[in-house]
Amino acid sequence: MGTNPKPPQLGTDDAERYHRPRRPIEVRRRSSWRQMLRITARVVAIGLGVAVLGGAVFVSYTFATSTSPVFRLASLDDVAVLNAVHASPEAVRERFAGDIGQIIFSVPLEERRRNVEEIPWVEAATVQRLLPHNLLVYVRERTPVAFLRQGASLWLVDRYGVLLPTPEGAAYSFPVIVGFSESLTPEERRERVALYLELTDDLSREGTDYSRELSEVDLSDPENVRASVTTPDGVVWLYFGRGRYREKFETFQRYRSQWQDSPEPVHAVDLRFRGQIVLNPAAPTAKEQ
Repeated sequence: MGTNPKPPQLGTDDAERYHRPRRPIEVRRRSSWRQMLRITARVVAIGLGVAVLGGAVFVSYTFATSTSPVFRLASLDDVAVLNAVHASPEAVRERFAGDIGQIIFSVPLEERRRNVEEIPWVEAATVQRLLPHNLLVYVRERTPVAFLRQGASLWLVDRYGVLLPTPEGAAYSFPVIVGFSESLTPEERRERVALYLELTDDLSREGTDYSRELSEVDLSDPENVRASVTTPDGVVWLYFGRGRYREKFETFQRYRSQWQDSPEPVHAVDLRFRGQIVLNPAAPTAKEQ
């Protein structure tokens, strides 16, 4: 038979530590009813805020759409127009004639903006409501870049090919561009005006501003841009072809003194070929579309 093991002997200190009662851990618990009270108070406060805001919006909307004259567009004088010079303010206000007597909140701003942009001189517009009963229209007008002769009529034209009536008393110093038949589409007209701007921009590079010497620009053939200049001996047509306009114009300037004393007057100069100048070439056939 085996011998029963003896239990471990505890020293005095170990026995005291072994038999020492442990201190209970104190756990503090928050009162659940106080926490619920705080949450309830927050929910009630948020609900009251939403209710007050919704009520204010409802009251404002009801008041604005009521029969009260406070928000009604009483006359065209309640339509303020800014930055309209050639597009007369009266023409802009007329686009709102059907809104007289209506609440300003019922005026379709986007539709009226499009109506205002139908005026030839207006490139872009914005329409805003001004409480209590006014509308504000801001206009950005088109910028003309040339005169355009179409048939027997002379118009101003902007870079997008939009024809603009010439305002009374306005003074512009532009070349006249020709080669536009009435059958041209707006896109074709825009492309030809872009060709004119290509010519004038190149002639104005580096501060030379040769474009000021142009009197008339013929764009009937997009592959042979022609322009007239006035010299002491009369009007001379320059055939530029397409591109390198500034280089070709300087060639004309460099050599024109050589033919000024020629017995045969020079009325046209073909500058389309490098290293070669042709005087009085045959007149090209117009290619108006």
